[in-house]
Amino acid sequence: MNKLKELPFTSYRPSYEFLAFYRIFFSLFLLWMGIADNSWIDAIPKSAMHPPISMLSFIDFIPSEMFFVVCRYLMYLGLLLILIGYRPRIFAILYIVLYVVTNNYAYSFGKINHDFIYTLPILVMAFSPWNRTYSFFPEPPEKTDELAKSWPMFLMSLVFSFGMFTAGFSKILGGWLSMDTQYTQIFFNQYRYIIGWTDLLSGVYDGIRSKVFWEILDYTTVIFETLFLVAFLSPKFFRVMLVAAIFFHINVLLMLNISFMFSIGLYTLFIPAYLLPASFRNKVKNVFTGIFNQKYRAIAVVVVAVYLLVIAFFNINTVEFLLNKFFYSISFGKYSASLIIMGGYMLLAFYLFIRSQKKVNLE
Repeated sequence: MNKLKELPFTSYRPSYEFLAFYRIFFSLFLLWMGIADNSWIDAIPKSAMHPPISMLSFIDFIPSEMFFVVCRYLMYLGLLLILIGYRPRIFAILYIVLYVVTNNYAYSFGKINHDFIYTLPILVMAFSPWNRTYSFFPEPPEKTDELAKSWPMFLMSLVFSFGMFTAGFSKILGGWLSMDTQYTQIFFNQYRYIIGWTDLLSGVYDGIRSKVFWEILDYTTVIFETLFLVAFLSPKFFRVMLVAAIFFHINVLLMLNISFMFSIGLYTLFIPAYLLPASFRNKVKNVFTGIFNQKYRAIAVVVVAVYLLVIAFFNINTVEFLLNKFFYSISFGKYSASLIIMGGYMLLAFYLFIRSQKKVNLE
């Protein structure tokens, strides 16, 4: 029982450098994913508003267009200040509050997305000491909470595991384990013939008529998702399950043409950085140490201001624009970015897994 109580505080032991790297990476990642412009909501009649069970269930009020515009700019400001390390905890809370409010309104008029779990790390990890280093406004050592190096990561593994388990459990309740119906094939046919998503390996899967094959996919999916119920109890097992999750999401992309790019932001949090070659880690450390030099603090503030002005006057999110241009230059289809990123993560996951086995063997 004592070990179970201590689990949140002893499961993960990331370095201050890795936590800082994740702050930088995840803020840039969310900038790349972009922030939705929900100013269209003001033009929708109130009669069309049917919010899910939430705070809006008790509110019959739609803010003005300017409200959503200001919220969008504040969210960009929050990500940029988190990036440079200025009060990242406060601005992470601000970001997630505005994210929930604006998306809650957007979900009241149509499809509900489920990308919240992949955005949640910006809030949870804000309570870790991820601003101790690689920051223009670093957290003083005397204010650093050593125990907070682990429990935010443990909490994210718990939330993700529970989310995956509920997805699998709902499939069990829905009859996915019935031998009479192949639900994976049903979903595949819906996306291919009703929605019209026929790219990548959709044609290959369409040619498979074996009920055994589709039934195996049903059982594999359910077993994989429900197994997350216990995955969070062991960091090593959880990381192995994430390797399986990346493979699973690549298969969904190839079959159903559904991208899970948002999941990459979460998966990066659990990279066992200690398995990477020391020479590579030292090079990364030197680069970030050079960039986040205190003498460049004023420049960082100016860059944030210019970035916001570019968004305001030209409606260009610079990080999103540059990265999309890069992937467009090497494009071989509209799914090329997803395939490159997900495939790259798959290779990295296998590489780290092999290194972990070699380390065990050496020990």
